[in-house]
Order: sequence, then C-alpha cells, then structure tokens
Amino acid sequence: MRYYEMLFIVHPNYEQERLDAVISSIHKEITAKGGTLLKTDNWGKRKLAYLINKQRYGSFILLYFETDPAMIQGLQEWMEIQAQVLHQMIIRLEEKPELSEVSENPDSASSAPYKKADRREERYVKAPVKEVKKETVVKEAVIAKEAVIAKEAVAKEAVAKEAVVEEAVVEEAVVAKEAVVEEAVVEEEVAVVAEEDLVVEKTTEEKGE
Repeated sequence: MRYYEMLFIVHPNYEQERLDAVISSIHKEITAKGGTLLKTDNWGKRKLAYLINKQRYGSFILLYFETDPAMIQGLQEWMEIQAQVLHQMIIRLEEKPELSEVSENPDSASSAPYKKADRREERYVKAPVKEVKKETVVKEAVIAKEAVIAKEAVAKEAVAKEAVVEEAVVEEAVVAKEAVVEEAVVEEEVAVVAEEDLVVEKTTEEKGE
C-alpha cells in the first residue's frame, strides 16, 4: 500500500450540497477499490491559472488516501470521465503524510505549516503542460489522419490512372483487331474480283476459239 495526494477541481456553480455529493462519490470510488481515506480538505472556490471548460474559477478539493498502486490508473480513468470534475491530479507520496485538522489551503490565514506546499504550488503551475500534451496528441492524430487520407487519395489516383491505361490498351487492341478484320475483308474482296476476272478471261478465250 502507498500514500497518495489528489487535488481535484469541481465545477464552480455547484452548491454545497451538490459539491458534497461529488466528493462523496469520489470517496466511495476510492474505498470500493480497496483504498483508505486519510483526509479531505475543501479549499473552496479559487481562480484558475487558465480556463478549463470555459470556467475561470473552480472548487478545489485536496484529498489524501492510501491504496494499492495497481488501482491508481483505474481511478484516474474514472476521474477523467466525471463531467463535474474540471481537472484532477494524483501524486504518489514517498512517506506517510503528517496531517492535521487545520486546512492546508495556502490562501487561508489559519493554514497549517506544510513543508511541501511550495512543491504543490509548483505542480499546480505546471498543470497546463498536461493540457498542452492532450492538444498535441489531438493535433498529431489529425495530422496522421490527413496523411492517411492523402495516401489513400494518391493510391486511388494511381488505380484510376492504371485503369485508364488498361482501357487505352484494350481500345488499341480493339482497333488493331478491327484493322485486321478490315484487311482480311479487303483481301477477300480482291480475291473475289481476281477470280471473276479469271472467269471472264477464260470465257472470252473459249468464245474466240
């Protein structure tokens, strides 16, 4: 079992009752996968460093839990499809966190000292990199798809040209065959005329005798 810290952002328009329901559903998902909840810290609404789903604000929830590393990927995939969650980030802790009942919200005057607070803020600032990677993947997928379409178009064009060439060859063969037939007919006509001339010439000779 390992210790984890998850910071997730919920849609800012949710009232407290609906927000509690979202947090409860995440609690249930973690415990259902064999995890143990250690602390839930509601930081309230905060301004986002960048727009997420056209939202400038979000309700920040910091959650500590203990679980088997094997379930983390499944939990991340489940969090990704939750429409009410704008963004989420799970970090593995090297040791058991020293937790207190006081909120760790950096904007709170009564927040407890937290030696890893600067690192958390640094991770949050770096969050847009993840979004950029997603956009990059989408862009690469579009480029790859366009390349496939272009390749298919070239292949179709090549097939069409080959078909035109084959059609031309067939047409040339037909013309050649027609020429041969026509030549044979002419030769036959010439032979008939020659034979008729021979008959006339023979008849004339017989009459002369």
